Amino acid sequence: MLTKIELIKNQFLKLWEKGAFHIFIGSFLSKFVAFFASIFLVRVLSKKSYGVLGYIENIYGYAYIFAGLGLAYSVLRYIVLADHKEEKFTYYKYALNKSSLLNFILIFIVGSISFLYPHPVEFKSAKWLLIIMLLALPFQYMIDINNFTYRAMFSNKRYAITTFITTTVLIASRYLGAVLYELNGVIASKVIINLLFGILLTILTYKLYFSKVTINEISLFKKKEINKYSFQYMVTNGVWAIFMLNDVFLLGRLGGDATLIADYKVAYVLPGNLSIFVAAIGIFVAPYFVRHESDYKWVKKNYFKVLGISSSIIAFLVVLLIIFAEPVITLLYGSQYVNVVPIMRLLLIAAFANCGLRFTTANLLAAMGQIKYNMIVSFTGVILQIIINIILIPYYGVIGVAYTSIFVYFMMALILFIVFAKKYSLFSKISS
Repeated sequence: MLTKIELIKNQFLKLWEKGAFHIFIGSFLSKFVAFFASIFLVRVLSKKSYGVLGYIENIYGYAYIFAGLGLAYSVLRYIVLADHKEEKFTYYKYALNKSSLLNFILIFIVGSISFLYPHPVEFKSAKWLLIIMLLALPFQYMIDINNFTYRAMFSNKRYAITTFITTTVLIASRYLGAVLYELNGVIASKVIINLLFGILLTILTYKLYFSKVTINEISLFKKKEINKYSFQYMVTNGVWAIFMLNDVFLLGRLGGDATLIADYKVAYVLPGNLSIFVAAIGIFVAPYFVRHESDYKWVKKNYFKVLGISSSIIAFLVVLLIIFAEPVITLLYGSQYVNVVPIMRLLLIAAFANCGLRFTTANLLAAMGQIKYNMIVSFTGVILQIIINIILIPYYGVIGVAYTSIFVYFMMALILFIVFAKKYSLFSKISS
């Protein structure tokens, strides 16, 4: 019989062969670079400029929710399920071509609205900078589609490498732009680098997988199925993204102070980056759950494994960061941001609920086609978040936002777990 050490060694070898560690390392390094870039930007830009950048990126984030109407997510499901290269190429081209058209239309719509929107006085100068930043959107989405394609083709090493390289180059260019041209340089670099990598990765994907492959015709029924899945996934992920975006938007609208946004964004960096661990795990396991989505016994067994690993990792990191919050903030961002320590500690508790508990369940439900449950729970959470924030922000400022996050994320995590448990009979005996 194999010893426990040998069993663990064999498990690690299996995970290595499947590319789990490549995904994790690639995702970790990408987030690591992005994390330290935020530190450099904070130190290069003034507090006011960093707050204005946060305001612009926040509106861009709202726009990106609707990018391609979610068609990038369809790649990760339908390419996995496709039996032949022709079919895989057909799904890839459909997602790429249609999303690109939709994204250029989106730029025009959001740019027009932003130009007419009565921005708070402190952010009026950001109007033209936002319109410039929007030019990066279609090319950033092309990068997403190509990276999802590598994952769907189980090219885990390539996925990890391209993700790391694109993130590193983008972050380095943003920092260089900030040093040379301050806020204008940060935004210009985002447009240029996304354009270059969007085109480069599309050419690379075609040459690697589809150079001699013909496209099949997609039936109207199949298009409707893909569009419906993509839209539902977009709404679900978009609603989740809206949580952070709403926090910043409401602080800017109700507070009207760029430094408040700067404080919140700095306090959120560490809690927000905890998602790297569960995101890497989620990216790796999702295709396997798609393959076994009808095997409830397999789903039950592996769901608890994934949830246990994810929540344990996040819990450990949350406790560690809560204890050392003050020295970490002082070291990374300087004494001017030491006032955000109480906010960060509260956001870390919210991050445990969100990353440690909610994410795994929501990710697996979405991957296995059960997106409607995520949509319902997410919409409920957003409505509660907006109502509670409007009540608390005028009285408690940023602290009120943090308390709201804790309550809403724990509520969502609990409801999604109950849904998953009922849907996949987690606490019922499943016959072999």
